[in-house]
Order: sequence, then structure tokens, then C-alpha cells
Amino acid sequence: MPSSQAGDAGQAALMLLFGADSRPAAADIARLLDAPDAGMAVRISHQPDPSEGWLELLASGLTFDLRGLSPAAPVPHDPVPHAYGFEGALPDGQMEGVGLVAAGHIAAGAVLGPVLRTMFQLAANLAIRLPVQAVLWLPAGTVMEPRYFSGAVFNWLAGGAFPALGLTALTPASDGTVTSTGLSHFIGQEMQLEAMEGEARVDSVKLAIRLVDYLVRHGPLTEPHTITQAAGELLAEPSSVGKRVWVWRAHS
Repeated sequence: MPSSQAGDAGQAALMLLFGADSRPAAADIARLLDAPDAGMAVRISHQPDPSEGWLELLASGLTFDLRGLSPAAPVPHDPVPHAYGFEGALPDGQMEGVGLVAAGHIAAGAVLGPVLRTMFQLAANLAIRLPVQAVLWLPAGTVMEPRYFSGAVFNWLAGGAFPALGLTALTPASDGTVTSTGLSHFIGQEMQLEAMEGEARVDSVKLAIRLVDYLVRHGPLTEPHTITQAAGELLAEPSSVGKRVWVWRAHS
């Protein structure tokens, strides 16, 4: 059954951002999916009156609502603090959002791995086939250049590294500590890498990227754990207060 709230203007976690008056209509999405070279195993499973501005899509047996299609109002969005993949500044002008959300019976499991992977694969395909200017991922407070987003997602889904700079945000503090934002959407915990004296910020962030990938692959920590990386052994311990994993270098 289609979502009874599919046509609302509520904010979505993942949004494709378009320039003013360039959002696709339901008919545009239908033509895209029907094209011989579409390359997507996706079909429209419910299509209301076009004026409602949404479609229900079926991908890998899971349903997703695409909301904010023209001529309906775009999905509202606020500025986010972290941008990745843009060579310069973000595109000029007010961007309009089209949201992609888990729908129907899977909405309650929107944070489950198979649902997230299918949603990101669908979004990555749409982002390179439509005139998308940016991709917004609210759990991490990130906005990404479309090809950067799609390439990182396709690489991850093919067995590569998790897109830590995009699907999470990594913020270095003045003392060298690096903290994640958005990792909890995938494993229920954020990560904080404690600073090492004399280490360059870029090296701390590179290590944090590898740690995020490790944690996504292995899941949340419930007890202290030793992680072996090229940089040496690391000690990781779940916090007794709050959902956070503390990581620091093991003493030699």
C-alpha cells in the first residue's frame, strides 16, 4: 500500500537538490526508468495524480517514496555544515529538494543495512541520470557533489571502503581529536579518535576514515577492543555514557 503521508512536505533524510524550476516531474521519472539504457532494476509501484508530486518506487523488493516532484512543492531543507566533492563553492542560487525515503511496510526499518544500501544505490543512479546539483544527507549534516556521491556509493556497494567523508562527517578539533557525525545512523554509535601529539591533521583524518570503515564493517562495539591498523594498534572502547566509541593509540 502506498504511504498515506507520501505527499506531505516533511523533511527527508536523503535529498537530491536541483536548481530552481529544474526538478523532474513524475512523467520524467517514468521515462527515465522505461528507457532501454536506464541500467536500473527499478519500477514505479504506485503513481498518484501527477499534481501530488510523488511516486512509489520498487527496488530489490523494497519500496521508496520519491517526494517533492514538480509541480508540487519541493521538500524543504536547511543548510548543512559539511560539503564534500565540490571543487569550489556550492552551486549558486536556491536549490530545491526531492526527497527519497523508505515507504510502506519498510519505513520502520529505514536504518537497516539492506534498506540503506538499496536506497543509496537508487539515489546514486538517479543522481547521475538527472540534473542534480547536490545530494543532501541529513543524518551526517553533509552535502555532496552528485558524481562524488554516486562514485563513492557504487564503490562501497561493490565491496570498497565506506564513504566516511559524505555518509558521515569527520570533524577535527583544534587539539587533533577527530569526531564523527552520522555514524550512529549505521551502527548506533559515533566515533571519537583521540589526538596523538605531533600528528598532522590530514593523517588523523585519514586514520579516522579507516576507523569508520572498520566500524561499519564490524558493527557496534559492546566491549573494549584492539584494532590493528597500518598506524599500529588502536584501543577502542564503548562509552558507558552515551552512544560513542572512544579510540586512542595503544602504548608501546
